Amino acid sequence: QQVSPESRTRQPPAASIDLTTPSATGPLRELNFDNVTFHYPGARHPALDSVSFTLKAGQVVALVGTNGSGKTTLTKLAAGLYEPTSGTVEWNGQAVDQVRAGHPQAIAQLFQDFNRYELSAIDNITLGHQQADTPLPRAQQAARAAGAHQWLQALPDGYDTILSRSLDHGVELSGGQWQRLALARTIYRDSELVILDEPTAAQDPKAEADFMNRIRQAVNGKTVLLVSHRFSTVRWADAIGVMEAGQLIEWGTHNHLMNLKGAYHAMFTAQAEPYLDDATT
Repeated sequence: QQVSPESRTRQPPAASIDLTTPSATGPLRELNFDNVTFHYPGARHPALDSVSFTLKAGQVVALVGTNGSGKTTLTKLAAGLYEPTSGTVEWNGQAVDQVRAGHPQAIAQLFQDFNRYELSAIDNITLGHQQADTPLPRAQQAARAAGAHQWLQALPDGYDTILSRSLDHGVELSGGQWQRLALARTIYRDSELVILDEPTAAQDPKAEADFMNRIRQAVNGKTVLLVSHRFSTVRWADAIGVMEAGQLIEWGTHNHLMNLKGAYHAMFTAQAEPYLDDATT
């Protein structure tokens, strides 16, 4: 049975960015998973088992679930990096891997295992999407949106600083700084579909709220698929999907899922309980 995210009107943020580029694929209307199953070679059980849902243009869908439930695998199929073993993943009725092959800038993804390139800071942001003219102003705009501009500008050679101590005059970044740089690269692409897999994994609790606020501003109006194990980061989504053993077992808004008192309610309550205990002591 196919389910669709609920529509919800979101107010534009006070300070959103504008990195508009024309889309060669035309406007995304929907990304549709139809009875998708995926087996890794040699695996006894499918990583995804008969998953169906539709992500409409401009909506934010979040995926939650325990480790190994299939969330990251699902994002790889949504990005066109894997092909389903059976079923289809389609962008406006066209196989999403074909869309990605023909128009790679249509999809941007920030995975928790993002790449750290031993290149300059500006090349890390613009890699694969350099413009004919100077990319610096646009790269700086993306870095500001990601909360990285101030410390990038303060590096020994600014945005031209090499990000590797194995090279002459290079520097090394912290895990949190690398993640913000990867976010700047994602923002720079200005893609129609944005896929975020554990985007706050390298952020400490104090920085997490700022990081997620910047993500929300940067992707405002985009179509977003978000994976997170921190439930505080998914409450704002238009719809939340709960994954278990490769299947999509619950779907709805935060309030709807809490009222169901099912798997989502149990996980949310378990994660919130330590904070509630601290507040009462």
